[in-house]
Amino acid sequence: MSRRSFLEDYLSAFDRIEGWCSPDAVLMFMAYAQAAASVGIDGDVLEIGVHHGLSAIAVAAIRKAGSKFAAIDLFDDLQAQNRSGSGSGSRSRFERNMAEFFGDTGFVRCITASSDTVLPDELGDQFSFCHVDGGHSAAETRADLDLCTRVLMPGGLLALDDYFNPAHPGVCEGAIQFWLANEAPLRPIASGFNKVLFQKQPATSCLDDVFERLFGGIPHKTVRLWETPIRWFNALSPFFDIAVSTPRRLVRSSAFRMNAELTPRATDVRAVRGSGIIHIPVQVVNRSSIPFESGDGSAPFGLSYHLMSSNGLEMQFDNRRSYFDPPIGPGEERVVEMAVEVPADEGDYQVEVDIVWEGMAWLKNRGLHTPRIRLKVS
Repeated sequence: MSRRSFLEDYLSAFDRIEGWCSPDAVLMFMAYAQAAASVGIDGDVLEIGVHHGLSAIAVAAIRKAGSKFAAIDLFDDLQAQNRSGSGSGSRSRFERNMAEFFGDTGFVRCITASSDTVLPDELGDQFSFCHVDGGHSAAETRADLDLCTRVLMPGGLLALDDYFNPAHPGVCEGAIQFWLANEAPLRPIASGFNKVLFQKQPATSCLDDVFERLFGGIPHKTVRLWETPIRWFNALSPFFDIAVSTPRRLVRSSAFRMNAELTPRATDVRAVRGSGIIHIPVQVVNRSSIPFESGDGSAPFGLSYHLMSSNGLEMQFDNRRSYFDPPIGPGEERVVEMAVEVPADEGDYQVEVDIVWEGMAWLKNRGLHTPRIRLKVS
């Protein structure tokens, strides 16, 4: 029997190591750290707020060989200083979990302190990656961003936890205060999975271009944060082969598929002008390697269509959605009532059936065969 990879062992431990991180979040850390390392941004790593080490294991694993990992936490002894009640770390559990995955942990520098008492000179300035998951008040967040910015090398990465978490508004407040008070030392580049990734400026390489070169084709949505376009990811796990990947070298999965079979139950449909919405049954077979998630998620899948003239000229690409509820798993099929808005003018039209991954992609643009339905409006 072949031995499991480090990543397989690590990701399987998420159900037994207490923490608030997700496999997709650490894959985002690793992918961008790999992109940074490929252009020479590669050094020490740091985490503020390690708790029991769930995300710290990932952060430590992306460091350059021979470099150090600094772990800052109040741990058991200083919980009286935990002003925002942000977890209660156990140093013994943290050290035990680190030893389980790394054996010799001589590279770990464990600092039991409030992070706002740690001076940059105590840490050095050769850090390429920092993960901030400590105090969640505005003042604590602002101080942590200031510390990490001072110890990061130019182009280094900073991951901030809970920026968009409504239960911890102080994180967003403190981050914005930091942004407004400084001459743009951090540029946001990516977000997802309750994390925002920033790059320290000035940076000689655009990691967006490097990421695309290494991992091009991973679906994402371009959004704006701090007046800057960034990538927002809804999923990363399906796109990497964990069995052959390492924390410093992720390998794209050859098993990932994004496809479906769409079969309208009617190919000639009549409607009355001004009748509003009609429903056309379409059989949907999921031929992808991931489920078509339902409409209650942040990036749901849905059946939609493109309205065309009778001779096939596009009239309106973006139209009403019929979200899948419940989700349609790989290999599953279902007849979905596709909602179609009847055009206001009489005439002959074509309805091209498609699937939208909201904010990510239309499957037609990824090679999906999209059948057409003739629609006569009278």
